[in-house]
Amino acid sequence: MVQCSGGQLCGGLLRSMALLVLLLVVSCNKGSTQLPMVQMQFKHRDGTMTPPFFVEVASTELQRRKGLMYRGKMAEDHGMLFLFAGEEEQSFWMKNTILSLDMVFVSKDWKIVGILDSVPPQNEVPRKVDGLSQFVVEFGAGVMKKFAVQAGDEVIVVGALPVAE
Repeated sequence: MVQCSGGQLCGGLLRSMALLVLLLVVSCNKGSTQLPMVQMQFKHRDGTMTPPFFVEVASTELQRRKGLMYRGKMAEDHGMLFLFAGEEEQSFWMKNTILSLDMVFVSKDWKIVGILDSVPPQNEVPRKVDGLSQFVVEFGAGVMKKFAVQAGDEVIVVGALPVAE
């Protein structure tokens, strides 16, 4: 045990301080906005593959609502995957989104239904494609054209996905 000035034992004080530090760490992590991340590739209809991308996974209503809002930059090989509980006509907007984005709409069997290229930032116009999607992936503007990703290509995800809430 450590002795405090005046010869008092202060083990209780040290334990209390350690507990306080632990509580601070836990409370800071509880509010963390870091999302799970998985690796993703696109398989073209001719069998060739894109390089890997690293995508954050938004699986809850709150995570999907926030999406990529307020992000000032994003690496070319990064994006965000939005998970939904089932297939339906998905509609996205760009409210408070600073970056122009490519939006990739994906069916429940991981086939690309459609792509919206270089969607303009900072607007509330609903964006969608014809057809049902269970997943939507967003990348920086121009990335899908650069890698020749198109409707009908397959999406391959490496890593465990959370259940959509």
